[in-house]
Amino acid sequence: MLILVSTLAFAEASKFEGAKGAAPTKMVTEAHAGVELGGALSSGNTETMALTGLGNLSYRWQANAISGSFGVNWGQARLDADGDGKLSAAEREDDFVKTAERVLGALRYDRFFGKRDSIYVLAGAFTDPFAGYDSRVNGQVGWSHSFVQLETASLRAELGADVAQEDFVVGIDPNTATVVSARLLVGGSYAFNKHVSAQDTVEVYESVLDFTDLRLNNTAALTAALGSKLSLKLSHQLAFDNAPVEGYQPLDHTTMVTFVVTLL
Repeated sequence: MLILVSTLAFAEASKFEGAKGAAPTKMVTEAHAGVELGGALSSGNTETMALTGLGNLSYRWQANAISGSFGVNWGQARLDADGDGKLSAAEREDDFVKTAERVLGALRYDRFFGKRDSIYVLAGAFTDPFAGYDSRVNGQVGWSHSFVQLETASLRAELGADVAQEDFVVGIDPNTATVVSARLLVGGSYAFNKHVSAQDTVEVYESVLDFTDLRLNNTAALTAALGSKLSLKLSHQLAFDNAPVEGYQPLDHTTMVTFVVTLL
C-alpha cells in the first residue's frame, strides 16, 4: 500500500506608498494552495486499486476572499464472483469493477466586516453513484463568525441556508429532488504543543421542507509533526443522512492515516 500526501502553500504581502507627504496605505494579500494524494494497490491473492485526492486554494485581498476545494475518491477491484474466498483464473480475466467513485468541488466568496465576521456565498457539486447520486448541485449563503483567533487555538461558527438539486441513479423513483435546508457549522483547532494539533468540524443540515431529512457531517483530524517538512495525520470523516436515497445506507465512514509532506 502506498500513501502519499503533499501540501503546497504560499503567501505574499505588498505595500504601496501613497503620494509624497501622504500616509502610507497597506494592502495585504494572502494566497494559499494545498493538495493531498493517497493511493493503494494490491496484487496476488487480491487485485485492487484505490485513489484519494483532496485539494484547496484561497486568495484574500483587503476585505475579500475567494476559496475553492476539490476531491476525488475512486476505487476498483476484481471480484470473487462465486464467493469461494479466492480469485479463480476465470475471475482474474474479468474486467475490474468500480468499488468507489466520488468527485466533488466547491467555490466560495467571503466579504469580511471587521476581523471576525463575513458574509459568504458558495456553489458546489458532487457525484457519487455508490450513494445513489448521479449529481448533487447546491448553493449557499450565510454568515460566518470567528469566536477565537489565536496561534494555538481557533473556533468559528457559520449559519446559513442551502438549496440543492439532487439527481439520482437509474432505478430511483422519483428520480430528482430539491432540498432546501438551514445550515449550521462549528469548527475549531487546538495545538497541544508545536508538534501535535487537532482539528474538528461539525456541519448540520436540516431540511425546511421535510423535517425528517437531517444530515450531519463531521471531520476530525490529529496531526503530529515528525520534522520541519513531514507530519503524520490521522483523520476520520463521518457522513450521516437521516433520509438517504432509497435502498442506500444512511451512514458513511472514511478513516485515513497519511503522511503529510510540506513543500513550501
